[in-house]
Amino acid sequence: MNQLELKQLFKSSVKNGHINNNHLLPFLNSQTHEIKIKEEGYFRNFDLVIALINKETKQNKTNYSAKQMKYEYLDLEYDIQHNILMRSQQFIEFSKKEKCKIENITFIPVEIKSDNDVLDERLPNQILNAILTFGRSYLVIDKKYVLNRNLQILKLLPTTIIGYSGKEDYFEILSIFNRCITNGIFTIPKRSFMKLLINNNITNKISDMVRIYYSLITLERINQKLVFNYLFRSEENLAIDFLINEEIDFLNQFCNFSRLPSEKTNKKQIKKLIKNSRNHLITDFL
Repeated sequence: MNQLELKQLFKSSVKNGHINNNHLLPFLNSQTHEIKIKEEGYFRNFDLVIALINKETKQNKTNYSAKQMKYEYLDLEYDIQHNILMRSQQFIEFSKKEKCKIENITFIPVEIKSDNDVLDERLPNQILNAILTFGRSYLVIDKKYVLNRNLQILKLLPTTIIGYSGKEDYFEILSIFNRCITNGIFTIPKRSFMKLLINNNITNKISDMVRIYYSLITLERINQKLVFNYLFRSEENLAIDFLINEEIDFLNQFCNFSRLPSEKTNKKQIKKLIKNSRNHLITDFL
């Protein structure tokens, strides 16, 4: 079948609760979750985006005391908290349209691959795009790929794979990647970072080391926000702020730096490394 036919069958399967081996996705319980299925025109670059709205924690109250808000926030799972912080634009836009609270929303981006589709180098990019935008990825494949030996290779990808059974609108979860990606690309080991500062005579004070370390963590978090949110932002929403005041104040401090590494300095370093490498003989590495 073609992609459109497989997409319609999968949408029917989600609505009818016909996904077998389902221990992760709350598709089968319409009492606890409201399901919204959006076509690719709603979110860019995805065949489908399934939005799950948790009914159990949804409250009709609009006024909360500070104490209520504090405990309500702390009860959220860490990945949900982090996703709201880092990918605020998706949650804000959707909550406005659907009139729901942002902590009740879970986005499931779905890539559809029918028997007529070719699995090529675009698939890893599509999975990565889903992870960068929503923190998770789901791949629906047709019967041919379920029976294909390439399924074992597909299971190595950081995505949850759902396969078509070939009967009516029944699907089955074949492999689960049960993790919402919230971490940055780089993780900085504290101990190694402190050694780096000491060995380069930058500082040997613990307080200074901690300050520099968390400054880099903050800078990385701001960079993630820029990447995650600009993937979703449209031109008409460019005025919407997603940086908190402390992060803006942090960035303002960069204006006071008297010296910054220049392109000229970088080129000198490259030339130095190339020149030094020529002094090594191949036998030095044997």
